[in-house]
Amino acid sequence: MTTLIISPVLALTLVSATQPVAGTQATTVSHIQARTFAVAKPDLRDAAPATPVATLAPAPPAPAATKPAPKKVPFYAAPAADPNSVIGIIEAAAARWGVSGGWMVKIARCESGLRTNAYNPGGPYIGLFQFLMSTFTHNGGTNIYDAADQSNITAKMLAHGQAHQWSCA
Repeated sequence: MTTLIISPVLALTLVSATQPVAGTQATTVSHIQARTFAVAKPDLRDAAPATPVATLAPAPPAPAATKPAPKKVPFYAAPAADPNSVIGIIEAAAARWGVSGGWMVKIARCESGLRTNAYNPGGPYIGLFQFLMSTFTHNGGTNIYDAADQSNITAKMLAHGQAHQWSCA
């Protein structure tokens, strides 16, 4: 416990808990007890303080309010994507499977530039989410160039922990 005498009529007691921390000591204050005294002001000019005395500088004056607080700007959500657009189709599939539509759009944008006819001969990887034909059909896909089919298969795979299938995920 440490007592700080703030003035002749006010003292603060810091009740602390000390815990060892790898070769040092850390002290945390668990609570503060404030006490006030109704006593006459003693003559302290020649007396040495028995405990450390904390002196506090006077608080600076509050700045004058020169301009009013800014008005709150209303928040408007982005308009919903056209359900027939590629992004709308992706978001609908994501909602059906409980995954993030924004995440799926990010993956498709990275994989194919949101192009349903994208083709990478390195796999070959095909379509919006750049599937191998074998992976696509194994997961229930029927038309690899169809945005809805690719989005549904991707959402299902993401919902079942298969995000590692995409380098952009």
